[in-house]
Amino acid sequence: MKIKKKLDEKERRCDFSLHRISRFIQPSLLLFLSNGPSYGYELINRLEILGFHKDTIDIGAVYRTLRKMEKEGFVKSLWKKEGEKRKRIYKITPSGKTLLEIWVERIKERKKALEKFIKLYQQK
Repeated sequence: MKIKKKLDEKERRCDFSLHRISRFIQPSLLLFLSNGPSYGYELINRLEILGFHKDTIDIGAVYRTLRKMEKEGFVKSLWKKEGEKRKRIYKITPSGKTLLEIWVERIKERKKALEKFIKLYQQK
């Protein structure tokens, strides 16, 4: 157990660890919204699919990212009433779809670089 705790601590210091993928929030939200409109809580739950740890997801960062993307025209939102509750539903815009395509290209580039890194490491 002590070894796992030490490894978890070391992983938290690594910029590419699963604990530090907050920059991946924007393309993740755009990806989910490209499959159809959704609301904040549902989007937050979906982040686990991509490797976000539920206990380390910054819920405030998710909502800030959604608001920022809305301000920049990448998503639109509207309030929907369900019974007594109201939910803010987000929908991707054509500009958001273009931004998602750009993110996919950047992620592919990063993936190639990471694969080269791993290959070099395994050669030693």
